[in-house]
Order: sequence, then structure tokens, then C-alpha cells
Amino acid sequence: MKKVALILTGIMLLFGCQNSPQIIKESWIEKPVSSWPDFALSNEISFKDTTYSDIANSFLVNTGLDTIGVSCKHLFMVFENQLGLNSIDLGNKFNYWNMYPKNHKEKAVTIKRLINTNQNEQIGQFNTLKVRDWIIFEIDGQNNQLYPLKIRFTPVKSNEIVYAVGWGMMQKDNSKPALIKLQCFKNLGDYFYIKPLETDTHPAGRSGSPVIDKNGYLVGIVSGQEGNLGVIGGIKYLTTLFDKYGIEYKNPNQ
Repeated sequence: MKKVALILTGIMLLFGCQNSPQIIKESWIEKPVSSWPDFALSNEISFKDTTYSDIANSFLVNTGLDTIGVSCKHLFMVFENQLGLNSIDLGNKFNYWNMYPKNHKEKAVTIKRLINTNQNEQIGQFNTLKVRDWIIFEIDGQNNQLYPLKIRFTPVKSNEIVYAVGWGMMQKDNSKPALIKLQCFKNLGDYFYIKPLETDTHPAGRSGSPVIDKNGYLVGIVSGQEGNLGVIGGIKYLTTLFDKYGIEYKNPNQ
């Protein structure tokens, strides 16, 4: 019986190892942050009578089959208050939306269209937006100067360390995006709560920043703040959008 048990244990370990996907770190993750590729972006958004420059953050995503642009949906709260928009739709006064590394507009990529536009989706307030705080874009061509982040499809675990990469309103040195170390407090699926592990992080203005894991893979988007906890939109909702809008993607775990 002992021999049979040992054989079965060996088989389980063998097949377990074969089924576990090998995690390959992004080549840049262990380099100094100053040497990382440009993936944290800012936005210039133009309407007929108003242009917003350096507002919130954005980034590109490698779906495994294509590249899309991403930012935070709660930007529409600004558009609602200042432009009178009342749904997740850019309206007929929209001119253009460019994404670029802050201070380097010459590297900009232009969006072609807002994919998850929906005239029937009310903007709402942050307590409802945090569940669905992703807007995704078809971009106009490719831009080899910008780096699209690869997706990690497994959920962030409690106490896991992750990193937000982007610009804040009160950031003293804005020559490069800041790297903010965070710890997952509780994962609720479509979003998760985090605790900043550094003081004086000044969360204002960091909305839309990509959140990456220790291997350099995208695990979320900075959404907002509730008390002492930050709110991060999770990959689960992003893939829900992929499925809803027919965006093909490659999950190496499937």
C-alpha cells in the first residue's frame, strides 16, 4: 500500500508541475524604474469648446492578439459636471483623445473610438463606478515608442504586493511616473482594496494608472480612494468587456 501511495503521489506531483504555467518575468521589471519602457501615460482630451491636458492616467494593453487603450471611466464624472454629458458616450462635441508619456506628447497615440460607449449607461457616482471603472479604446494604428502591458489573468491575492505606476497631481518630480507600492487588503472580484505601503503617496490625480505585479504584468487600474484604502479595478471586469464587445484575447492559462 505504501508503494501504491508513493506512486500516486508522484503521478499527482508530475501532472501538477506539467499543468502549472511557467511565469516569465517581463525583461524590464528588475531594471531601474528610469529604464522601464513607456507604458504609464497621461491624457489630452479635446471637445468643441474645452481641452483637458494631462488629466488622469492611461495605458496600453496587449491582449495577446491586439493592442487596446485603457483609462478610467470615472473621468465621465468630470465630463458630466463640466460638459453636461449624462452617459458613457463622448457625444457629438468630441474632437480627439491622445495618450502619451507625460512631458512627451510627441510620442502620443490617438484613440480611434471608445469601444464600450453606451448611451444607456448612466455615469453614476464613484460608489457605482468603482465596480466598472474601465474604458477601453481602439487605437489609431500602432506606436512602437509605447509599451503595451501584458495581462495577468489570475486574481490578486490578499496581502499580495502590487505596484501602481503613474502620475499624481501633487507629484514633485514628474519627469517619470511614480512607482507606488501597495498591498492587497481584500479582493471582491471586479475590484479590490489596497493599503499603500508608503507615506505621502498623494493619491489625487493617479486615477487610471496601471497596477502591475512583481513580474510586470497588469493586474488592475487605479480607481479611487475609500477612507484609508485605495480601490483598484480588477482584471475580471476587463475580460468581461472583452467578451461583451468581441475583443479576442489570449489567456495562457486556458
